[in-house]
Amino acid sequence: MDFFFVICSTLFLLIISYLRHKYQYWEQRGVPQLKMNFFYGNFFRIKTMHKTEIFHEVYKKFRGKAKLVGTYVFTKPVAVVLDLDLVKSILIKDFNKIADRFEQRKGSEGILHRHLLRLDGERWRPLRAKLTPTFTSAKMKFMFPTLVTVAQQLEEAFSKQLTKTSSGDVELHDLMGRFTTDVIGHCVFGVDCNSLKDPNVVFRRMGRRIFYPKYFSIRLHIFMTTYPALFKYLKFFNVQEHSKDLEDFMVQLVSDTVRLREEQTIHRNDFIDLLIELKNSKDTKGMSQMSIEVMVAQVYIFFAAGYETSSSNLSNGLYELAKNPHVQEKLRAEIKSILEKHNGELTYEAMMEMTYLDQVITETLRMYPAIGALTRVSTDNYKIPDTDITLEKGTHIYIPVTGIHNDPAIYDNPKEFRPERFHPDEMQKRHPQAFLGFGDGPRNCLGLRFGRMQVRVGLITLLKSYRFSLTEKTPKKLEISKNHLVLVPSSKVWLKAEKI
Repeated sequence: MDFFFVICSTLFLLIISYLRHKYQYWEQRGVPQLKMNFFYGNFFRIKTMHKTEIFHEVYKKFRGKAKLVGTYVFTKPVAVVLDLDLVKSILIKDFNKIADRFEQRKGSEGILHRHLLRLDGERWRPLRAKLTPTFTSAKMKFMFPTLVTVAQQLEEAFSKQLTKTSSGDVELHDLMGRFTTDVIGHCVFGVDCNSLKDPNVVFRRMGRRIFYPKYFSIRLHIFMTTYPALFKYLKFFNVQEHSKDLEDFMVQLVSDTVRLREEQTIHRNDFIDLLIELKNSKDTKGMSQMSIEVMVAQVYIFFAAGYETSSSNLSNGLYELAKNPHVQEKLRAEIKSILEKHNGELTYEAMMEMTYLDQVITETLRMYPAIGALTRVSTDNYKIPDTDITLEKGTHIYIPVTGIHNDPAIYDNPKEFRPERFHPDEMQKRHPQAFLGFGDGPRNCLGLRFGRMQVRVGLITLLKSYRFSLTEKTPKKLEISKNHLVLVPSSKVWLKAEKI
């Protein structure tokens, strides 16, 4: 019995010593850190998949006092950047030393992990260069009529939904998700998803699987993704980050689309057309520039990143416009005035003239960014400019987007919805990295033009015909879901719609 007690006591003391050593990592390097519990660290601070509660606490406590603050996710040291000049250095000036978004996994990786967001810098650079031509202004203009077609279907579905309710109350988040799903289906795959007509079509179901997975525990999932080497061993227990049926669906979809287009020589000048061109072209070594597996991964991330983020931006924007009717009327006046100028037709040129619309979208993204923090991993030892601090290779770095976007020293009265903040004259007064809704630097959001375009078209379509106001069902505040990496509403977004 005494021997057992000695063994247990020794093990306990060893664990305490190990954790104490781990939680002194930043102090030993002269970096201020968030106060930690000596035993469980930040365990009870972690309450959401996106971990913004930790970064918010760091930002609130150390803003204006330090360029960089250290904290921990379990025992993993992470650096939180608070200074905008340092943000610029990390994202742009010193990009070559901090080129990765995520810690790279050793060993085999699943098909859906080979996408642009996850690849290391060495594989990312050539792929980014190959994909960039898809998102030029010329390509956006070419895709625009397709968006308008889907927008007409949105207007029909919206009108039909209104006829089913005498109160005029409409739930917008699901409807906006169906709209963006159909847009991406048309522009990426060249197929009619029809989720605006049938919310249970396979595309919509798979979209929900991506963004609304069921986790046994938030902390357990974060633990697994913080130490990705675990997946190498968990696969023997059939534990996977992506379900097999989701991977099979994406592989089948891309393979069938490629085969159909090649057999019938179909050309649509869309995203998958560019991928087919890359697949069929050879590099200097005579090898195909893109395998079907890499094609699947890019299509997957385009679908995943494009549908939920834009649908949340749409529903969040309409929510704020309903709360701020003077902004809504000003935006509607701009939309109607420019449409009249173009004979009532929504053209690409007409959309680009709507500058206040763009300010409304950007202000919505400031208040409700798609992600709570930008992530980077140092690919080399990195000395913080004008300090004696050096980040070791492999250090996880977080840039707290929500903290920056809600900093009263940067945005006066940040809780107020004020699109005029993004008038060019006002933007010139702020630091260029004060807005990070689409990231920044070489690894910014590749599809930002497409994302903005589908949100613009969606807002124009609804606001030219309907006035939105609050209803009894409208939440007083849009709470953010705890269960997703991206920041999406945790509840339904109900508004009252009135035909103009």
